[in-house]
Amino acid sequence: MQKGLSGPPRWGKKLWRSYLALQDVGLENKALRQEVVQLQKEIGQYREALIANARFKKLLGIKEEVGATVITANVVGVDLAPWLATITVDQGREDGIKPGMIVMSGAGVVGQTIETSLHFSKVLLLSDYNSAVAALIQRNRARGIIKGAGKGRCCLAYVEKVVDVEVGDRIITSGTDRIFPKGLLIGKVSSVTEGSISDLFQKITVTPAVDLKRVEEVVVLVTNQPFVESHH
Repeated sequence: MQKGLSGPPRWGKKLWRSYLALQDVGLENKALRQEVVQLQKEIGQYREALIANARFKKLLGIKEEVGATVITANVVGVDLAPWLATITVDQGREDGIKPGMIVMSGAGVVGQTIETSLHFSKVLLLSDYNSAVAALIQRNRARGIIKGAGKGRCCLAYVEKVVDVEVGDRIITSGTDRIFPKGLLIGKVSSVTEGSISDLFQKITVTPAVDLKRVEEVVVLVTNQPFVESHH
């Protein structure tokens, strides 16, 4: 009888120990999940740092490529309305930036500064309808004007129908506007149509070399010196 009465307390103790063990496992799993989340966050930050470092190296390469003094800047504001395409960068007059200076990224031309305050500058992007840059087709040296077409696109205007233009042709600055030095990469031809019979010029769409909707860091050319164009 005494032996039978002593059974339930032992089972109760076992159940209690099992419950405590499960609680410990639950706490351990929670701690492990938190650790995994933290590790994933750190891995993400590390990857982002590597990507940013690669972009920064490209920006530094521009200084050697164009032979000009440059100021690096971060994009801190974006205005991509249908009628306006500008960005704001975190460098201004105090840093030596003035209106009319050329802005580039590691991939090519971004635009030019149009307004400056003490610590910030506004940049008119190539795709803005108010933007116009003297350009040429690198393959055959035919000249035209790169105009903003909105939505991150441009068009190459005033190229006559007799000129051979192909999709994929590289478009570079011609230097004849005395603003952009000759040879800077603008983009590539993405479509060509002759238009109607009455049209004197071809309709040429150009995709900028720089993804203007996603640019994060830029360099501003402080001095415009002769530039030897790249064929890469």
